[in-house]
Parts: sequence; structure tokens; C-alpha cells
Amino acid sequence: MSLLKKLKELNNFSDKKNFFNLVCCNTNVGLVHRKIVSLIVKNKLPYNIKNNNLIFKEKKKKLLNLTLKNTCDLLLTNKIIKEETGENFPCVLSLGKKEYFILDRSLVEYLGIRGYGVHLVAYIKNKDNIKIWVPLRSKTKRVEPNKLDNTVAGGISAGETLLQALFREGYEEASFKEKTLLRAKQVGTISYTWRNKPYSLRRDTLFIFDLELSKDTIPKNNDGEVSKFKLYDHKKVRDKIQKTNDFKKNCALVLASFLIRRGLINIDNEKNYEEISRFL
Repeated sequence: MSLLKKLKELNNFSDKKNFFNLVCCNTNVGLVHRKIVSLIVKNKLPYNIKNNNLIFKEKKKKLLNLTLKNTCDLLLTNKIIKEETGENFPCVLSLGKKEYFILDRSLVEYLGIRGYGVHLVAYIKNKDNIKIWVPLRSKTKRVEPNKLDNTVAGGISAGETLLQALFREGYEEASFKEKTLLRAKQVGTISYTWRNKPYSLRRDTLFIFDLELSKDTIPKNNDGEVSKFKLYDHKKVRDKIQKTNDFKKNCALVLASFLIRRGLINIDNEKNYEEISRFL
């Protein structure tokens, strides 16, 4: 699959007519497929329906959290969600702003709530050549096992700051110490709106970091989620995101950004360069 096609798939939301606005405290916080809405109404969970809006009846966070737990249980019972992750994500309009409620990560995409992640690309530079540390995801991973990933990548949990998430993920996934991670450069965000399952909508924002390492700094996994790390020449990374499906799609997007910013993907080696750049 071409790089452009991957990026288009990550931005393939075109059927808003099938979704209700999710409203909390007079604020739109998500988008919910009509199939999920029908289950919620049928089971008399504390929501109201008005003008294509699914509205929480509750206003207090404690009661909202209970509603979200019951909603997750409902989708588990109906086999729409396979299992809970046990990781709570926040419902916020922007990272660090007002938290309306928390919910299990597995439920986020089924309520179309924005999810936040941190992605870091660690690399070694030798004159004009760049090599990138690439992990292979464990075969036991629930999501996309045996796929190539970014050096460090993970979700930002409820109650975490961006830096706290970077420190946690950096240590768990690559054994990077805080003093090493403090050298990482925050280079922006990437967002997409992805219809990846029949009744879900992933509205993700990834905070992306670049980290130049010395040759003697070698990542080592701590949490069992990575099978191994391998140092890839940037040309091999470019070929893989352009010509194969070896990388997770959202990781291909982050790596495309990394390579474009350094002139390593350009109009001479990528025929869809201009259109790809618009996504970034």
C-alpha cells in the first residue's frame, strides 16, 4: 500500500450522517455511531436524544464516570468491545484543559472522543546519514502484533501531563532515562479522523518528538510489548512506509513527517510528495 493511501485511510471519515454528536455539559465532546446510540437507548442508560445529539443527563464527574463504566459494560456484553484495557483516558477538548470525565481506553473510539498519544523517533546521525531505532511489536500485543512501530509510542492517560507520558512510555518501552528524554525536541502534533471499524471513529492527536542519540545509547524494552529493536537506515524506513504495510499506519504518518522535515522524502523520491505534505 502506498504512503499516500495509508494517509488517506487515516483520514477516511466521510459518513457523518451515521453519527450523533456526543454532548456533555452543553459541549460537543465526541461522535457516536447510530448503532451504539440505539443500544444505549434500548438499555435506558442516562442519556437524552435531541436533534441528532446524544446528551449526558449527568453533570457531575463522579456520576459521568459511572455512566461511562456502564456504557463500556454494555458494549462488552454486546461484543462490540472485546475487552477493557484497564487504562483510563481523559475526555478533554485540548490536552491539559478541563476534564469532563474519564473512560476506559477501549471505549474512546466508540464514543468518538479525542485520544492523545506521544510518539518519539530516536535516531543516530553520522554526517549526512541517519539511522532510526525501530521496534518490532510483540506477537502478544492486543493491537497490531508483529508490526513495526515508532521508537517510543503510547497513549496519554488520565491525569498525566505530556512530559509525564513521555517519561513513562520512554522508560517502559526503551529504558530511556528522564535526562535523555529531556533532550527530545517537541516538533508538533499530527491528527487524524479514522473510521477503522464498523461502529468506531478514532479522533487521535499525536504529540511528536525527535531524539538524537549517541551510538552507545541502545534502547531496551522493559514492559514486554516489544520483541526487539533494530537500527534501520533511513532509506530502508522510507522504502517500508512507501511500499509495504510493515509499520502501523499512524507510525508511518509520524515517520513520513520526520523524513520530510529532513528532506529525506522529497519530490524526487516520492511521486505524491505534495499531497502527502498537505496531511502533515
